[in-house]
Amino acid sequence: MNASVLIVGDSLFSARLSEQVKGLNALNCQQVNGVEAALEFLESDNPEILLLQASQQSNWEICRSIKQHRRFLWCYCILLDERDCPQTHTNEAILLRQAGVSTTALEIGADAYLWFPNFSKSKNEDAHDHLDRLVQAHIRTAIRRIQAHNELLQTNDLLSSIALVDPLTQLGNRRAFDWELPRQLQVSRDQEQSLSLLILDIDFFKKVNDEYGHLVGDQVLRMFASRLRHNMRFYETPFRYGGEEFIVILQNTSLQEAQKVAERLRRLINDAPFVINRHLDLPLTVSIGVATVAAGDNEPAEQLLGRADQNLLRAKSTGRNRVITN
Repeated sequence: MNASVLIVGDSLFSARLSEQVKGLNALNCQQVNGVEAALEFLESDNPEILLLQASQQSNWEICRSIKQHRRFLWCYCILLDERDCPQTHTNEAILLRQAGVSTTALEIGADAYLWFPNFSKSKNEDAHDHLDRLVQAHIRTAIRRIQAHNELLQTNDLLSSIALVDPLTQLGNRRAFDWELPRQLQVSRDQEQSLSLLILDIDFFKKVNDEYGHLVGDQVLRMFASRLRHNMRFYETPFRYGGEEFIVILQNTSLQEAQKVAERLRRLINDAPFVINRHLDLPLTVSIGVATVAAGDNEPAEQLLGRADQNLLRAKSTGRNRVITN
């Protein structure tokens, strides 16, 4: 995995990390110095590992700030302190100092605080190597966590897709519609635009199932959904609401425009039979109810859906194969 690494510190700090930490150069590393440069980089990129020079006090605040944002929750943040302890400190004082600083680092959200004094390799090769291994171990831990996070995201995306897509027609299902309609209504209110809703019901669909079986009925539903999908503009969103009922959300569409769209879809179904096989063509029709929320109207989603549904019932009770609006 080619993890994205941001080093925040001076050039000597960055050069030392690149030189001493094996494998760091193989990663996608960027180096900046200072709060403004770091924040500018964070705004445009999503580094997965953050290596902060702890001797720069501002980097502690950077760590605290980014860990408060959900966007950077999975960024592995390491504070690296290259400062030497005063020679007058006893071993106990050094231990207490490091414990206190480590605790503060964890409290502000850092994933690790590492004391990384600049030992001379020629004078203390063991200490030098142990420190390098420690940083490398944390980077490997970060990469494993990032991989687990990415796999989790992929799994969640797959589960969300399964939960929100009708498996027969591959359109959004009722759950997807129930989530999407309030969202699009709010967008329409914010942008002061109208929004329209179409509810379509295939006429006498039960007769198809009764006479030809559910396999043919399923094929009709798939073909119906395909006609909708391939005759929608990019801002027209179709859903399978249940059974033989489908819904289309029309963004920025007035009642008159929605009526024209509905009539176009009605003709699309009426004018071309559904060819099941070379021995069976099914002429079908559709009834459509239309409702619109005008710009500036705060009508709730349930009421808009209810009006469209009432118009659908009127279309079916007055002869079917027609469009009824308010």
